[in-house]
Amino acid sequence: MPDHNHSPRLSVVIPTYGRGAKLANLLAKLDDQTLAPRDYEVIVVDDGSPEPVQIDRAALRYPCKLLRQPNQGPGAARNTAFEHVRAPLVLYLNDDAVPARDLLHKHVAIQARLQSPRAVLGSFEFTPESLRSPLTQVLSRTRYLFDYPMMQAGAEYGWPNLYTCNLSVPAELVRKVGGFDARNFPEAIMDDTEFGYRLEKLGVRVLYRPDAACGHDHELTPAAYLRRAIRLGVHQARFARVHGDPILLRAKPGDDLESTLLEPARNSVILFHQHAARAQAWLERFEAQHYGSKLDDASAKSCAEIVARLASAFSMRGWLLELAGVDPFAALEGEPGAGELTSLVVLSKDALPLTQRCIAALREAADPRHPHELIVVDNGSRDGSAEWLAAQSDVKLVRNATNQGACRARNQALQHARGACIAFLDNDAFVQPGWLSRLKRHMALDARNGLVGPLSDRAAHGQQITATLGASAPSDPHELARAIDAKLAREKSRLSRPATLMSSFCILVRRAVIDRIGGFDERFTPWGFEDDDFTLRARLAGFKARVAFDVFVRHEAYGGPKAEWHRELLLRNWRRFAGKWGLDPARHGDYGPLAALRGESVAPELLCAPFDGSQRLDPADLEPVRRGARAA
Repeated sequence: MPDHNHSPRLSVVIPTYGRGAKLANLLAKLDDQTLAPRDYEVIVVDDGSPEPVQIDRAALRYPCKLLRQPNQGPGAARNTAFEHVRAPLVLYLNDDAVPARDLLHKHVAIQARLQSPRAVLGSFEFTPESLRSPLTQVLSRTRYLFDYPMMQAGAEYGWPNLYTCNLSVPAELVRKVGGFDARNFPEAIMDDTEFGYRLEKLGVRVLYRPDAACGHDHELTPAAYLRRAIRLGVHQARFARVHGDPILLRAKPGDDLESTLLEPARNSVILFHQHAARAQAWLERFEAQHYGSKLDDASAKSCAEIVARLASAFSMRGWLLELAGVDPFAALEGEPGAGELTSLVVLSKDALPLTQRCIAALREAADPRHPHELIVVDNGSRDGSAEWLAAQSDVKLVRNATNQGACRARNQALQHARGACIAFLDNDAFVQPGWLSRLKRHMALDARNGLVGPLSDRAAHGQQITATLGASAPSDPHELARAIDAKLAREKSRLSRPATLMSSFCILVRRAVIDRIGGFDERFTPWGFEDDDFTLRARLAGFKARVAFDVFVRHEAYGGPKAEWHRELLLRNWRRFAGKWGLDPARHGDYGPLAALRGESVAPELLCAPFDGSQRLDPADLEPVRRGARAA
């Protein structure tokens, strides 16, 4: 008969969810311990199991309490249990634990002999039944699940080796650190190591004592293991965010995680993605073919190599899911953005052959999976451009009687644009088939992405490339552009780089950017530095910009009076850009100080540019800077 009045020496805490048979086996093993039943109590918390746990407590020799709560995760369950703990020492066990007969006695005895508080970690070896699984055999020999195979008996370890599968901790220490952080770590992964991190802040380390023995009745399937790897990555990244310590992400405090961690991780995942399905299929076949057999060293090594690659890539998926808001595999598969309307905005001014060629390229590249609307703003053309555009059934024409400049023209188009994304194009930019779907895939790879642009033969901010195709290169510039685009799409598929500033000759913009910062700042009328300003404002508003390596858009070169006028505009508008953003007007093109700008320190009126026509437009800005120079 359990003695409920005697003060126990040990409280055993067991969170459980949906594993009634394993829990029943554990409770039976706890009924056969060498420690006197009156010296310990067991507190089980049913964490919202689909079929509520039932315990015949009258049949047990020790005091046992069953608590129930809605599903909140094992950390919350342990916290619930701790409210009922009566002993000075707490032993945390998983519900799939198979304890040795002397497990409880060992923990009590070891803790009693310690000179200073420690978290005592016992062994947790897979049971023979679990080791029928080849994957589980490999995990039992490596550190791809736990570090047990590398740990030494009697040695002390830091918080990354604190596991609550078989762990005793003085109750006072649990109370001091506030228990488990169930809000940030609600899953059965890293909830315990995060608890250990806070314990170590109090000077408490982990003492490994494998003689406090416990079996682990858990057979891991490849699919379950890889799901766990993703969630491990999520919680590693969350740990870095919560504590400001990126050690689990292989980084140091103060590191720029975007460049040192997320960028390499994203590229690694993208490159591995093409091999992931084959690697998973291999692991599934290996599991089926060797199930029930003991692996030889060579087979175990082969499997371990595949597991290591998969575990690394899948944990990086978790990093990106947590910190970038997207599982990259989801964006790499299927057709991101399919079915969503994209608004294509083209500017026209007295260059009808170029406009016709630009629109012909857009029509040829049209993809039924990516519906679009085509909005063309004509800025007072006198060569028949407006009349030709008005006759095109697929063009929504915004017609200005005079040249309003690129900034206002784009803002006018925004008043008509209905797309989830808006692509701004100059009429001398010529796209290739597949351009839009590839840019949208890059956009989808990070929830924070707001702008994506291509490579080109004429562009600023590092978007310009010189591509050579050898002796077989087409002589026609449009055919050459198509060949370059096909080569990049093949060799640089889905790769990109981050950008701070971008060119607007061809740029895809997420609608959320427009909603946040508005349109183009018309102080840069008619042209020049309006795209630098727009992309800078987007970054300061929290959006990311990327240059796609697998999209090439030809951008027609020009010279003569137009080029001369544009050179003068760049000089004038640099002074305006520098004045707006606190740069040195005398140091043309010196963007260095912009790196220190942070959105929270920038006045709202600098970030937002309304596109409803309310911006003041100075007619003098629309005149050529030098007399006699012809407007573009």
